[in-house]
Amino acid sequence: MEYLQFSSLTEKDFDEIIFDAGGRRYTEDLKIQELNCDYILEDVVIELKIIEEEPIEKKAKQQKLIELFPANAETVILYPTEKQKYKYFRILESPIQKALKKASKQLQQSAKKIDAKFKIAIIMNNGLYMVSKEEFKEMAIKRAKNDTSGIDTLIVCSMYYYSDKFEMITLFDFDDIEINNIDYKNKKNIINKLRYSWNKKVEKYMTEQFQKIDSNRNKKPIKDIYFESDGIRYVKPPMLWGESSKFWKNGRPREDTTTKNNLSLIGIIPMFDEEAYLYAKQNMLNNDILKNSLIEYIEWVQNNPTRAENRIIVEVYIDLYLDDLKKINKQLDINNIQDLANKKYEILYKKIELEMIEYQRNSKCDNFILLETQEIGIDKANDVAFISHITNNSRQEYLIDGKRIIYENAVALAISLCIDLKAEKVYYIRDEDFKWQ
Repeated sequence: MEYLQFSSLTEKDFDEIIFDAGGRRYTEDLKIQELNCDYILEDVVIELKIIEEEPIEKKAKQQKLIELFPANAETVILYPTEKQKYKYFRILESPIQKALKKASKQLQQSAKKIDAKFKIAIIMNNGLYMVSKEEFKEMAIKRAKNDTSGIDTLIVCSMYYYSDKFEMITLFDFDDIEINNIDYKNKKNIINKLRYSWNKKVEKYMTEQFQKIDSNRNKKPIKDIYFESDGIRYVKPPMLWGESSKFWKNGRPREDTTTKNNLSLIGIIPMFDEEAYLYAKQNMLNNDILKNSLIEYIEWVQNNPTRAENRIIVEVYIDLYLDDLKKINKQLDINNIQDLANKKYEILYKKIELEMIEYQRNSKCDNFILLETQEIGIDKANDVAFISHITNNSRQEYLIDGKRIIYENAVALAISLCIDLKAEKVYYIRDEDFKWQ
């Protein structure tokens, strides 16, 4: 199932809104290069600015975000704390600041020419989705008040579109904010005309998205916005819907762009005590792999780990005893010994998996594996895991520290490490605060 794409709101759509409200373009002559505004409505001049730039696409902005959000894992969530918000908005607000500064000059010049009584700037968010609609509004108001003098009222419009391929949410905003306290008696009437025409256009627009098949559909739903630097992914997940899906009973489906090359590997290594080793050495065909002694075999295994570039590898040593080997009712060879090790691993794996429970501070266990996962956004490829070995309820050794691993794979690694280190069980802490669900 594919995402439904919408057509973008453009200046032509705003032409329709202004005309419906009784206004007109300031000039129809596109050759005029002077600094003028877009529209006139009665004795009011109006300038439209549509923000389509996502600042995160620029290297300079990326570097500032990297400095603002220190990395302690291979995925960093671009969600500012109260302390970070000022710098975060300053990094992202430049398209808004630039647009409103120019709008202020255009409105001032155009108002003088026609003796307009009131000046309105309309700013439409059509692409800066690193911020919520509330944050965009807050940034626009601040910049209009701090950086301009030619805007009497600011109108902030936006469209935010989210989809899980079956259900969708479209959020439209039209908010008017007084910037300069101008005594203009017709202000409320003008704003109401514009709001009525905006609402009328939104209703028509939404109808066309489902009926007009020849529309230029280039607006995808808002998804994870991210960039990567030095192996770290910096991601802004989309908003949470606030309610469970009525269609997807097991939660909204997430995407998974991980490939086989991104998945971790688990190697099952047969290991013997002296008695089992001697039995295998005496009865196994082509026993060169066992080397000349148990000590030599162990050294060879330890010095020749499984290798795969850029992949996490966990090797699990499975103890095989004399009784285990005697149960093999065929000529011993490396394949049936490996099969035996695999089966013992599977039995241990299922037992530990069934006994996995959520970690509580009062959990009483002297030797366990702690799996901490954070599931982030729509794409499972964002997810990170921390896996540590805790002994005596105090000593904590991180075995996997903030690596990008999908949840299911992280569970498999934690259980495998539990087997290898002969820990008693696996506890987990599952953080789903930023997960698409």
